[in-house]
Amino acid sequence: MRARTDTLYISIPATYRPTGVSDFDGNPFIEALPPMEESKNAILSRLQNYPLTPTKSELKKGEIIRAAELGRIRTLVYPFAEYQRAGMNLTLNIREAYVARNPLNPVDMQRRLAIASGDGEFAIPNNWVSTAKGQTLIGISGSGKTTFATAFSLPYQIVIEHREYKGKPLVCRQIPWVNLRMAHDATLKSLCLQFFEVVDGILGNTNFYRQARSVSGIARMSLLMAHVATVASVGVIFVDELQNLKAAKGGNAVFVLNLFSEIIERAGVTLVIAGTPALETVVSQNVRNLRKLGSGGDSHFVQMKYGDIEFNSFCETYWDYQFVAKPLKLSDDIKRAWFDASGGNPAFTALAFMLAQRNEIGGRETVDRAAFERVARYDMASLQPAIAALLSGDPAALAVFDDLLSGAEPLRSLIAWKGGTDQPTAKEEEFQELEKQEPVEERKPQRKKPAKPVIPKKEKEEAKVTLPMEIPF
Repeated sequence: MRARTDTLYISIPATYRPTGVSDFDGNPFIEALPPMEESKNAILSRLQNYPLTPTKSELKKGEIIRAAELGRIRTLVYPFAEYQRAGMNLTLNIREAYVARNPLNPVDMQRRLAIASGDGEFAIPNNWVSTAKGQTLIGISGSGKTTFATAFSLPYQIVIEHREYKGKPLVCRQIPWVNLRMAHDATLKSLCLQFFEVVDGILGNTNFYRQARSVSGIARMSLLMAHVATVASVGVIFVDELQNLKAAKGGNAVFVLNLFSEIIERAGVTLVIAGTPALETVVSQNVRNLRKLGSGGDSHFVQMKYGDIEFNSFCETYWDYQFVAKPLKLSDDIKRAWFDASGGNPAFTALAFMLAQRNEIGGRETVDRAAFERVARYDMASLQPAIAALLSGDPAALAVFDDLLSGAEPLRSLIAWKGGTDQPTAKEEEFQELEKQEPVEERKPQRKKPAKPVIPKKEKEEAKVTLPMEIPF
């Protein structure tokens, strides 16, 4: 079965551009990436997206046509201030991942050989140190973290075909960005298998997923992930909705954190994880891994507050997309009702605006306080417990915010909510270590060089697979 990816990856020939950064220049994997922005504002400009605003002639069109045009609002990407900081961190982190993995560096050639052995018998060179980072995006559902990651990653969702660099052969393929997403109560093994499945789906001519399915232990799986990440020259693995991972909810969270540590240390891949505030509790269980997962910066996406600059600017931006026949000017009275209907959550705020217009088109043809009050009372009634938690600002209420959303099934797709009742399409298996449900002790800090994994003899035999040094075109 091939993975479904949100975006179609296209293959492009490598074009090498000097970056002006001493650590980056001379590294074909970095020079072949899309050009870096020159300023933080340029990052925001790339992330934002403003569809065409309705014209006077469009406001004269029929009711159904105008109601259908409301879908245009879904493509609007408002550039929150946090996008600037998170975007700069990610711009650097995706490149930092490749600094120690320069394919022209003899030390990294030794590392690649060690990983290609597939059984851990060859040690990674002592003088090879990963430069990959860990980055976290934390926020309640609808706060904009997934929208940010999607907008940022678009230029990087490509396959770069290398043939030669400065007159010397360099035949390999490079995947700068891999997207993974956790369904509700997904297993750690399903997360790993999803990685192979997605890579197969991107490349189209590999069978890593089939080979990985026979692996039943975490140590062997981490080796296979490091191998595939190396031969596919993966830069970033983005894991969304990580709080849904079943193993992360109990005493086995340390297995999850240790696996992520291996991805950063051994594979040299930058790991970006996104989730709700519940994820912070999991990550903080292990100080060593907490340091690694935050080495590339933490970003917190918070709800907007009534009267602040961001909320006013957000409302003014969306207000330009009125498809009612009698649009009004945005007043404080309207903004107050709008905020009360949404709690300052970006996704709820956009949803309330769309629903208010859908109700009024063909009726009063105007969006005002009454329109938002009607939306809150009827259209978004199932969201009211969650909105009440937002309006209260009570940490205890916000801690169960996603649980409150689980009862809003009719609106989940509209707010792009990915928690709650998403179910795997097939029975999810788990690693042997986790199925035993034995107490887990935190792994002690080790030396800087990644340690050689200990793989049980039985697991070596059952999962002996042969993987290529390079991926065929």
